[in-house]
Amino acid sequence: MIFMNSIFGYLVFLILFKWLKNWNSEACMSDPTCEPPDLKAILIGMFMSPGNVPPKLKLYDGQAFVQVLLLLAALVAIPWMLLPKPFLLKARFERTKYQIVKNNSDLETPASDVDSHHHVGCFSSSGSIPIAHCSEVREYLNLPSILLGFQGPFNFGDTMVNQMIHTIEFVLGAVSNTASYLRLWALSLAHAELSDVFLEKLLYTSIETGSPVGIVIGFSMWLCATIGVLMLMESLSAFLHALRLHWVEFQNKFYNLHGTGRKFAPFDFAELRQAETES
Repeated sequence: MIFMNSIFGYLVFLILFKWLKNWNSEACMSDPTCEPPDLKAILIGMFMSPGNVPPKLKLYDGQAFVQVLLLLAALVAIPWMLLPKPFLLKARFERTKYQIVKNNSDLETPASDVDSHHHVGCFSSSGSIPIAHCSEVREYLNLPSILLGFQGPFNFGDTMVNQMIHTIEFVLGAVSNTASYLRLWALSLAHAELSDVFLEKLLYTSIETGSPVGIVIGFSMWLCATIGVLMLMESLSAFLHALRLHWVEFQNKFYNLHGTGRKFAPFDFAELRQAETES
């Protein structure tokens, strides 16, 4: 949440701020540096040159300081996602394992011999016990893994590697998936530019000629281009891009052929009421 809001939540704020500011006001028109900035350039400059905001990319006072704080928060969030979970699981495993061994004082083992994978020696309060009873000790030592939800014996190294993989996938996936969704933004910009081109080059140019025949021809061409290109081709392109993004970037959170994906279940009030009546 901290990582996403520090980068892409800030981008959403920039979009809304740019939309709400009046760039045609008298104060803005009299200032040569007051022009709508490129938000992509702001986000790139936030990483490439932190603390430095060119005048053409400035939206508000204190922008450089805010962007440095958000960048630091995003960088701190990466080790925060990586480190706490493995160490917390290790502490919970050791605490549960200690309680189980303590509650079964007739089968005790020195701390150096307690291991979730192997058990070197088996000892009781009177000394070494037969090796046949070691299976009972191993059963006690594997109980913490079962209680904590692990399929097999707990291993700190495997947990750390697994958490590292998840952290890398989240960071890279957050950047790549969000960048993929930005193509819809690019499509909207291209749509606006095509609208201006068709309006100026076809309709306005024909009106400036003053010829009735030219106006009719220009209007017909503008109407065909608007319906054929903007309303049909552009709408189809935006639909296909959105469909592809929905299945690739969004559905991979629920469907995973070779992993631990889960079936997508939309929110339904009827199922909640049915569950309440059954309980």
